[in-house]
Amino acid sequence: MADENEPDVEAGAEGKGVVEKKSGGGKMKILVLVVVAMIGEAGLFLFLGVGSSGSADAAATETMPDEEEPKPEGNDEELVEVEVHTFSVTNTTAAADTVVHISFRVHALLAGDQVTDFTRKVTTSHKVRVRESIETIFRSATMEDLTDSSLSTLKRLVQEEINRVLRQNYVVSIVFNDYKTIQQ
Repeated sequence: MADENEPDVEAGAEGKGVVEKKSGGGKMKILVLVVVAMIGEAGLFLFLGVGSSGSADAAATETMPDEEEPKPEGNDEELVEVEVHTFSVTNTTAAADTVVHISFRVHALLAGDQVTDFTRKVTTSHKVRVRESIETIFRSATMEDLTDSSLSTLKRLVQEEINRVLRQNYVVSIVFNDYKTIQQ
């Protein structure tokens, strides 16, 4: 009687022994691993939306009639300017062997109904964290960012950082006033 682990030997056409090894559960394990990997990969792609043409997203938004459409950001009638703080920052990384002094005032544009809550957070409970975040952005800014005529990168970074610190999307846009740079 042959042992399970011993290979079966069959006689071939020329009488030479042909060894045929029984694979048992080895093929089944590989098959299960491949199927699990494929299902996991498909789930990951579905979760991340990789390869989505956007048609599923469009169909999902069309079936939700109760949701309000987002208000356009260009509507300045509903936005209110709130001064955040006046800053004076030194940047030593923007240019080699040069110190750049930057002074400016930051104003946040936000919806009128959020002014009270925003002002309270910026002037009391989150005052230091907001100021430190803005100073850090300007201390690490590149010379290109500091000399950009629209300051678009810095405005975007300040907006994102204030909203992150306050843990709510208050700020729609940022305005810099009295912006001055002096290189030494």
